[in-house]
Amino acid sequence: MAIEPFSDERDVLEGLERAFTLERDLVIGIAQDFNALASMFEKVATDGENEMAAGRVVVLGLINHTHQLLIGGLHSLQVGNGHVWSACVRGLMEIFGACVLILENPQIAPNFLQHVKAGKLRAAAERGKPGLGTDIDRLNEIVHPGPRAILAGIKAADVETRSAHFHFGLKLPTVYEGREGVIVLGNLADLIVGKLNALSSKSEALLSGKTKVIRTR
Repeated sequence: MAIEPFSDERDVLEGLERAFTLERDLVIGIAQDFNALASMFEKVATDGENEMAAGRVVVLGLINHTHQLLIGGLHSLQVGNGHVWSACVRGLMEIFGACVLILENPQIAPNFLQHVKAGKLRAAAERGKPGLGTDIDRLNEIVHPGPRAILAGIKAADVETRSAHFHFGLKLPTVYEGREGVIVLGNLADLIVGKLNALSSKSEALLSGKTKVIRTR
């Protein structure tokens, strides 16, 4: 199958491949995930009746949100913004949790047009993939203005003299760090694409809730 991501996706993947000497299989895998997201979005948007129920709107939104966070995480690695990478990764983990919740009970899909508690997303992510809950907790310490976020740009130089190095601004990751960051995004993308693919064929979820959109084309 020919892999033809959008130009922005292709550019960032090629840049990361060169910068972090990524394996070709990893790059192709992420490109396939981008293609899968685009195909799913088109399928969910065009299948069925012209009246789109709330559940279908939610599934479309989850697909789009996944794409935005995945491309955002890749961009953040390219420019050395570890805080944004952490936020994107945490967001992707919560999307995985949302997919788990909806697959467990398709009728709750419309609830995601309102507020869904972060704790429920964390618990569902942990059920779907043990260990993700702990990962979310750790990422929260970086995303939220807590100790890990505050101290991210500070490195102790000499404990006895209480001297430290302060770093301001972006910091490009090492080849190892960058490669690991891409692998994390690729693994999450694979997990979420699998769940979204199941949701895209789940009529109980797509048809749940009241009509929200009338498709005119």
